[in-house]
Amino acid sequence: MIKLLLLATTFSVCSLLATEACDQKTLSKMEYMQCLDQQLEQSKRELTTWENNHLFKLEEQASSTGRQDGLKLFNKSRQTFALYTEQDCRWQFILQLPDNKTASAVYKQCQLYHFKQRIELLKQVHTKPE
Repeated sequence: MIKLLLLATTFSVCSLLATEACDQKTLSKMEYMQCLDQQLEQSKRELTTWENNHLFKLEEQASSTGRQDGLKLFNKSRQTFALYTEQDCRWQFILQLPDNKTASAVYKQCQLYHFKQRIELLKQVHTKPE
């Protein structure tokens, strides 16, 4: 558990550093896109860490109580989040076409926004320890 918290803290700090480093005004378009890619990777890792943390707790709770409801609903919410994020960012991408570079940047920024929002939500949700 302590390792998981340390890992999450490390990703949070790295994520914050990457956010500060991605300045569209000071970086070339290529550097900016690479920076967004790095941010996306870090955010995906952090999101996975938080999801796995909640999955672990929900699986423990399910095995001790025999109730699978929370676990099933959490997995469903993960799927729904992924679908919503994809569709929300896709329409913003299409809106920017035919400028592929701008469309790609908007898509990545949108994904980052949703990942960070989801991470913050998962950080604040407390599962009941059994």
